[in-house]
Amino acid sequence: MYASEPRQVSAHSSSLLDKARALGLRLPLDLERLAIARGCDYYERELSPRVPPLGEVAFSNAELAIALIMASRPPKAREIRLAAALLGSSGVRAEEVATLAVERIARMSAGSPHPERLLQALDQALDHEVRPHP
Repeated sequence: MYASEPRQVSAHSSSLLDKARALGLRLPLDLERLAIARGCDYYERELSPRVPPLGEVAFSNAELAIALIMASRPPKAREIRLAAALLGSSGVRAEEVATLAVERIARMSAGSPHPERLLQALDQALDHEVRPHP
């Protein structure tokens, strides 16, 4: 892909992206705007103004982080950094992130020739204690 080519936006559906759309968010830019409004302003860049401006959105930081990664395929470094910052914010619960990830992986595994292997690997990963990076 060349820099001048338009960014590919995934047409796939998920309950999380459906929720974002139902809340009136325009994907993927409104996800970025929302992350910046929630404190990731060090990643702010020149975006065209949104009309009407974003207000409070009933979307948790965990949901926002996962949606940022899912909304564009493939995700760029910007979405990954924003998602990481949101996942590191206070109030993000590991259980919510794991639930969102399990839903996404279950959808992905539906097309896999060996979905049980993918789900088994996820189950084993969730059994391990999560430790902060030193």
